[in-house]
Amino acid sequence: MAYMFRLKDKSVEKAVRRIALEEIDAALAEIDDPQMDLHTKVHEVRKHAKKLRGLIRLVRPAFPGYARENAAIRDAARLLSGLRDREGMIETFHKLMAHSPDPGTETRFAPVLAFLEGGRENATAAPETLRDLAGFRATLVTIRNRATGWKIEQKGFGALADGLSQTWTRGRAAMKAFAEAPSDARVHEWRKRVKYHWYHARALSPIWPAPMDVQTEAAKELSEMLGDHHDLTVLQTHIRQAPSLPDTPEMWDAFDRMIEARRDELQAQALALGGRLYAEPAEAMVSRWRAWWKLWRGTSG
Repeated sequence: MAYMFRLKDKSVEKAVRRIALEEIDAALAEIDDPQMDLHTKVHEVRKHAKKLRGLIRLVRPAFPGYARENAAIRDAARLLSGLRDREGMIETFHKLMAHSPDPGTETRFAPVLAFLEGGRENATAAPETLRDLAGFRATLVTIRNRATGWKIEQKGFGALADGLSQTWTRGRAAMKAFAEAPSDARVHEWRKRVKYHWYHARALSPIWPAPMDVQTEAAKELSEMLGDHHDLTVLQTHIRQAPSLPDTPEMWDAFDRMIEARRDELQAQALALGGRLYAEPAEAMVSRWRAWWKLWRGTSG
């Protein structure tokens, strides 16, 4: 299975190179796939970009090339954010409708969907979309060429410990900040940290699959909750800033209230799950994972 360390990896350095090349090659194949529609293509390749950033963040303190590669991946992915946001708002609308117990809700808010679909089609037809995808592809090829020679300056779990600890500590701090004073910026910050931890747990899941799978699934669930919260904010902001809207103001006000209610639910659920996921400090988590790593690798480091 992709995106995880393997016993046959001779070193952390070789494992990081291998995983990076697998992610890049998968993204390139999807970009070049003539059967894949543009929206799916953009969504999938952006996921590969996020996984790449999570991977190098895991070894960040031991990876001299981190700043360069992180900036290159981040900036390339931003080229595709506009089209993805348009598609994401439609997906968010359908999620919101599916959550409603009233079967007539989707019909009531059909003008919202029509409005969003119109915006998506305009974005798809824009000539810069294909140009940006080509630019993203070119950047990936450049990063791939460098990735074959990436250097990790520490050995064994020592190459991972500080990256794990930093991401975990920042995630706990972001959760605390959000709990004390919820805001769109704070939920976005927390979500980023949770997603990185999810990728780290996934990559290290072979060290003891049963407990690591629990950790991975909890981080994934929390990341998706926070992602849904963020997506609702993006949708709400897009609608509120639209220069003109179809149908009646009353319909849009009702839709806005529905967004607010769902965000409140997600906030409460995320804080409850986050409290359990981040119950212990980084030192305890890293110490336990280090012990499992040593047993898995049959080494002292």
